[in-house]
Amino acid sequence: MLKKWLPKKGIFSIPIIRELAVILIIKVMVLFTIQYFYFSDPVPFNADHLFGEVQQVKDK
Repeated sequence: MLKKWLPKKGIFSIPIIRELAVILIIKVMVLFTIQYFYFSDPVPFNADHLFGEVQQVKDK
C-alpha cells in the first residue's frame, strides 16, 4: 500500500534512507519531549551554589 505513494526514482526509494529518516524523526520527537518535561520550569539562580558553599539556616 505504501509503495504506491513512494516515487520509483528518488531519494526515499532507497530503503536505508527511509529507515534513517524515520529514526531521525523519532529521535527529534523524543528530544523535544524530554526538553518539554525536564527543562520547562526554570530554576532560580543562586550564585552561592556555583561559587561558594551552601549555608544551612539554623532554627532558633
